[in-house]
Amino acid sequence: MKKLTLLLLGFTGFSIAQAQDDEQRISSTVQHVTVFLNRAQLTAQARTTLQPGTTRLIIENASAQTDPQSIQVSGKGDAVMQGVQFRTNFLTKVTKPVSLQRLEDSLRLARDVFDGLNLQKEVLDNEKKMVLANQKVGTEKGTVVEEVEDMADFFRTRLTDVGKKLLALDKHLKIQKEKVDHLEGQVREQNARRERPVGEIEVTLTAKNRTAIDLELSYVVNNAGWVPFYDIRVRDTKSPATLAYKAQVYQNTGFDWQNVRLTLSTSNPALPGNQPQLETQYVTFYEPRPVPVSALPRPKMLTRQAETANDAATAPAAELASTADFTQVSEQPTSVNFEISIPYTILANNRPQVVDIQTGELPATYRYTATPKMDTDAFLVATLSGWEKLNLLNGTARTYFEGTYVGESQVNLQQAGDTLTLGLGRDKKIIVKREKTQDFSSRKGLSSSVRDTYSYKITVRNTKAEPVNLTVFDQLPVSTDSRIEVELDESSGAERNPETGRLTWNLSLKPNESRELVFRYTIKYPKGKQLVNAN
Repeated sequence: MKKLTLLLLGFTGFSIAQAQDDEQRISSTVQHVTVFLNRAQLTAQARTTLQPGTTRLIIENASAQTDPQSIQVSGKGDAVMQGVQFRTNFLTKVTKPVSLQRLEDSLRLARDVFDGLNLQKEVLDNEKKMVLANQKVGTEKGTVVEEVEDMADFFRTRLTDVGKKLLALDKHLKIQKEKVDHLEGQVREQNARRERPVGEIEVTLTAKNRTAIDLELSYVVNNAGWVPFYDIRVRDTKSPATLAYKAQVYQNTGFDWQNVRLTLSTSNPALPGNQPQLETQYVTFYEPRPVPVSALPRPKMLTRQAETANDAATAPAAELASTADFTQVSEQPTSVNFEISIPYTILANNRPQVVDIQTGELPATYRYTATPKMDTDAFLVATLSGWEKLNLLNGTARTYFEGTYVGESQVNLQQAGDTLTLGLGRDKKIIVKREKTQDFSSRKGLSSSVRDTYSYKITVRNTKAEPVNLTVFDQLPVSTDSRIEVELDESSGAERNPETGRLTWNLSLKPNESRELVFRYTIKYPKGKQLVNAN
């Protein structure tokens, strides 16, 4: 039986060799990656020597996420390229990446430490058993009290020492076990990725003589992209704002990008490139269609079988140099490219790698705002100009003021206009208070209507050692019914927006200066009606 198996294996190997004698397998090296907002284009190089005749050159280490339509191959050498095609290999595993090798090394070390701790615990357990086994004192005739006390002290001291060491070892063992489990999980995760199929690019070449060739490959892969975000730092309200343009680059293509030249593009090839066309929009009346008799619900049967069938059918379902200093910006007709001259390594683990793109200073003006009806704190707001020169995209902005992180905001370019407005957090040194003035709030009934008057007082105080500009917002109700009339009686000089009812006060407050803002309005409406949201 063994001989037959060997013969079959040998014959099978011979058949494969015969079928693949014109194949030559090589690997390519990724040199440059252009990362789009969604997807990435890889540029790789491969070098080999061809024998006379036709050779199917198999470039093994291509991603299974490759778009076959995007493959481009060019090169140099005394040969003719007859065709290029992409195929998926379900048998070959992805080459073990460096990150996985490091994880496996860390796992081996962690297991060694865990085994060593277990050995120490075993020794201490045996020592404890030995001490307990020899604690019998007083069975021999002639044992005196002093000897018993000495032996008791010995056992107490030794057992206490052993117990403390065992407690400490149990804690170390628990921590080390969690570390081992964590590393084992990471190794399993990466090995699972290696079980996925890999891609191969087959290039058919014909050469008259033995010749060396250099190939350059370009292809687009899925499961890659970058997300823009920003760090905005303001030293004080007299300085410009520093904006750091950054990217979170991710990829899960099956292969690490090791020391590649990186270009970030604002293009998104996942979106259609053709302009949508408007179809004729017809308007008509809605006319419900009659329900066919066959679609009408049938009366329920009284049998239990019918009830069961019906139930089944209706069941529910920091200050260091960064890559920004080594980035060149090139504007394309439909996108912007950020070319980074420092090599980068992006691991195929789908975890974002932060890449600095640009850093610039933007002129800024600062103003405090307060909406005491909603929140009694004052907020510092920066208005940035010149942002359009940095080729920004919509994204999250992390804001820092006077060296302190104050929170996140969103950069929305569709709402930016000529300036970009960002919040810089709360300032407790500007005190704002809003209260209803009972002396002026009243109700008067006329013959057929009622007049309700509401009055409020807003008090603001600047306790800072420097003057500030403060904008205060409040509002009047806006009528949606012609029978309800809203009249502004007093506003302390506020600007009124008749469409939204917003009241705006622009104030300049000196150090320790206080100001009172009073506004009063009257609502007239028919008797017998009840208002909603009147104050």
